[in-house]
Amino acid sequence: MEFKLVAPDVNRLVGSFERFTNPEKSGRALMEALDPLFKAMADLAPHEKNDEAKGIWIIVPRGCISDWSSYEDAQEYDDVETEDEYEQLWLDEYPDENEWYYVSISENNPDSRLKFRGLSITGRREHNLIINADLNDGVREETWYREEPAIELCKLILPAVEKSMGMLRAGTYNKHVSNHLPYHFRTGVIRRSVVYAHEPEYQDNVKDGLKDEEIDHFKMLITSGANNEEIIGRLSSFTANDFFRACCLGYKACGYDLTNLSPSRAYLKYADGRDEGLTGTGHGLNEGPGIDFDDPSAWDAWYFDRDRGGGHPWEVVPGGNSTHVDLYVMHDRHNLEWKVKTGEMTQAEADKHSNGYYFLVRGKHRPMESIRFYLAIHDAGLPVVIKDAEEILARYDATDYVGI
Repeated sequence: MEFKLVAPDVNRLVGSFERFTNPEKSGRALMEALDPLFKAMADLAPHEKNDEAKGIWIIVPRGCISDWSSYEDAQEYDDVETEDEYEQLWLDEYPDENEWYYVSISENNPDSRLKFRGLSITGRREHNLIINADLNDGVREETWYREEPAIELCKLILPAVEKSMGMLRAGTYNKHVSNHLPYHFRTGVIRRSVVYAHEPEYQDNVKDGLKDEEIDHFKMLITSGANNEEIIGRLSSFTANDFFRACCLGYKACGYDLTNLSPSRAYLKYADGRDEGLTGTGHGLNEGPGIDFDDPSAWDAWYFDRDRGGGHPWEVVPGGNSTHVDLYVMHDRHNLEWKVKTGEMTQAEADKHSNGYYFLVRGKHRPMESIRFYLAIHDAGLPVVIKDAEEILARYDATDYVGI
């Protein structure tokens, strides 16, 4: 099939190339096809946060209706019976005269011990072609996967890349992108207060049920300096039930049903469950006989000898990788041992330091539950701090930024 620089052909090629999660040893022909693209973009500034990657917008014409698909092929759609309906379907598919694509390339720095090249092309249909080339052992003469679509695509988009680079050198690229880039590609951040000004009801969604007095109390604690590990005190002894009771303070504050539940049963009901042998209910890496919930020495033995790994004993409100709430039980011993080991502190200085248990709440992506856990444990007179406090507070002061 002969391809030309029109959006339907670009989309066909992007959609047909195999996608790989991990880098693959590439073929020689594909790397040779990438060379002109890398050369064309050689003097493009890299991304601010990744000096091994760079990218540029390209513009590709939609072409004519004959570039899309044949009328016969289009009749597979239930709503296409006439050529007029076919033309309307094409216009719905390609309403604009031009399609925009973001072309990104990446390559290890020359002094890197790894050798890698990558290419991605993202367009309106969320196609994202990724060439993930591991070049540490050179290239293959033949690959087990089809590289031909990617080779054709590299050749096809090269003139569009060169045109955008030419506009960039002439000083017209940025203005053109600013004036013509479709809105669905425009992303960035704005102050949350700006959103409030235009959509006052959005503020209620952000509060997620938190009362104004809870927010004010949280703000007072954070701005007063009370959220400081150095001043909150320590618990010289600790038990599993102390942990479970702290969990229940948070659960109750969040409105969880604790009817007829002991602290340990509440933990078993609402926490993640992978507790590294704490309760005796886990499996695999988390299995174990459990410990005496009221024995401080049993807690110490479990706490300081948890070398199983793979558990989430502190995940008291389960969620995804970042959408959960942790209630950590902290102890100075771990931190002090590390500081002595790295030379930040002498052993004599460490011996004079506070030494005991305290709580740490973490869950900035679940701020309502995190704040209520923190306030409930603090108001019960227990030593507790909350991580990312200023970032959470900025959310409720509307001084942070939100994505658009």
